[in-house]
Amino acid sequence: MQDLPSIEILRSSQPPRDFFGYSGADLPPARSHRLMVFSCAFLLAFVTGATFVWLREPVYESTAALLTVAPTAIDEAEAKASVQHVTVQSEILLGVPLLEATLRNLRAADDASELSDLTVGDLQALLSVDVITETNIVKLHAKGSNPKVLASVINAWIDAYQARRERQTRETKDGTATALQLEFQQLAQKIEAKRWELDQFRRKHGIVSKNDADNRAMARLSGLNTALNKATEDEVKAKAQLDAIKEAIARGEPVVPPSDEQGLANLEKKAHDLRQQLKDLKRRYTSQYLSLQPQFKLIPEQLKQTEDEIKKKLEYGKQNALSEAQQAYASAQQTVREIRRQIEAHEQEATEFTSRFAEHEAMRANLEKLEEVYRDAEIRLAQVEAKPYENLPQLQVLERGYAPVRPIWPNYWRDSRIAFGGSLGLALITVWLYEYLTRRETPPSATVLPDIHVYSVPEKVLIERRMTTPSALPAEQFPALESPMIRELTEPEARVLLEAANRKAKWTIGLLLSGLSLEEIVELRAEQFEHAGDTLRIDGKNPRAVPIPRRVKLWLAESEDFPNLETDDPASLIACAVVDSGLAQPETIDASALRHTYISYLVRQGIRLSELERIVGPLPAKTLAGYGRFSPPGPGLPAESVPLIYPALRA
Repeated sequence: MQDLPSIEILRSSQPPRDFFGYSGADLPPARSHRLMVFSCAFLLAFVTGATFVWLREPVYESTAALLTVAPTAIDEAEAKASVQHVTVQSEILLGVPLLEATLRNLRAADDASELSDLTVGDLQALLSVDVITETNIVKLHAKGSNPKVLASVINAWIDAYQARRERQTRETKDGTATALQLEFQQLAQKIEAKRWELDQFRRKHGIVSKNDADNRAMARLSGLNTALNKATEDEVKAKAQLDAIKEAIARGEPVVPPSDEQGLANLEKKAHDLRQQLKDLKRRYTSQYLSLQPQFKLIPEQLKQTEDEIKKKLEYGKQNALSEAQQAYASAQQTVREIRRQIEAHEQEATEFTSRFAEHEAMRANLEKLEEVYRDAEIRLAQVEAKPYENLPQLQVLERGYAPVRPIWPNYWRDSRIAFGGSLGLALITVWLYEYLTRRETPPSATVLPDIHVYSVPEKVLIERRMTTPSALPAEQFPALESPMIRELTEPEARVLLEAANRKAKWTIGLLLSGLSLEEIVELRAEQFEHAGDTLRIDGKNPRAVPIPRRVKLWLAESEDFPNLETDDPASLIACAVVDSGLAQPETIDASALRHTYISYLVRQGIRLSELERIVGPLPAKTLAGYGRFSPPGPGLPAESVPLIYPALRA
């Protein structure tokens, strides 16, 4: 404060200033003027706004809801929903014919005196229609200043619309019945004409029925085809029989006609018996004895005669069987040729009949379709004549109109609050403009600031203050200035430092960035490492378990033996790595800076200051409090919830 000029700025004990920075003691007349301007502007604006709000005519609303469906054919079972129909009905509801019918209903009501002056234009201004999206529901609205007539108007509107829909339904029913009756009569006439035409066509072309077997040409053609199939089959069989006989003859097998098979069998049996008899005689008697007996001499002759008859029988049978097979095959061929000739002769007739029969079938199908349409028309006509129109889908009134109790517009109290707030803002702006336009210039020797008093100090007083002012402040009042700030390395700087360090220096830096002090690193022994749990046990006066990064363990595994830092100066190892890394201001990077970097990292992660000693050991209370400026907002986290491995040491 010694080099300041003879003007001193001190805190003032003056009363508080107003909104524009002036106190009542400075300019008393101006404050009263501001109050008067504010009051006049506020009252004028609020009275005007409130008058406008409360003099507005209220608007009441009465609503009703209708469910309408699209008009369908009078004989359909149920109506179908149609969004287009709802839109069309909305236009009909606001149409002049329906509004005129509404006026007639209103004038016929008991309270017609209040509604007699209404016109179609008035109704168009009062009434509106809203369609609920994706439904067949129509909302009717009647808005006006007279709540007594709104319900009557909207209900008369609904009654007029209901009457119109009922009249439309009756007209639709009558029109549908008339159209169906006319359609029924015309279909009957067409069916009668088609039947007569079909009968004449059938008589002209000899079509007995739709069954081919009942028609002569088709029956004859069908019989010839059947005969041809049988004759062809007989021809194949005769040919197979002839071939079999020829093959048997070629093999030398006996072949006889079926008629000679029994005679041949008898001869063969006779020859067999004679041979057996002759064989028995030769076994019993000698040849000389047999030649002397006349009855025994006849047996060989009879055997020879029987064998000759068998040979003649076989020769005759072979010729006879071959001849019969050839004749049967020739006869079958002749039969096939004759039947084919007859079929070719009747092909033209059959083709013409087939064409006429197809035409007959087409005419008959058309007649059947007409008869089906005729039956449908008959059923629909019966349904229309039997179903009363009251049971058909009608307009459904979901909610009728009721007299409103409260207006829907305006909201007087809300608008009054708005007018009050606007009047207050307008009054403040008016006062500010008044002050801006009427403000007087401030003397140049004083600076007017809120809550600050500015005045000149005499030179004599200033000299006395200089003589009594202490030359220095005790350092105890500023503990932050006792020592220079320790450097905190960034993560990229730590990675560069590790890359430039040798194995022992990397190991030392890694332990410092894991929370160990330089003294604890020097005293480390191999048995303190728990390789299974990735932790390091610190003994001595500050025992604890510190998590060790995998990279530090890898550097230790790469060493031939456990590093002995008692013979190597750790500070020198760090200094060499710092110089080799090329980092700026290398003189500020040492073991303390590395340990400070790790502690600052833990605090920035949100760890509780009370749990720091579990990782880095005990710290002085003043030092621990100084680290509090790095702690993020919010409650602190336990050590288990914070990533304890420094980022540059992560694998």
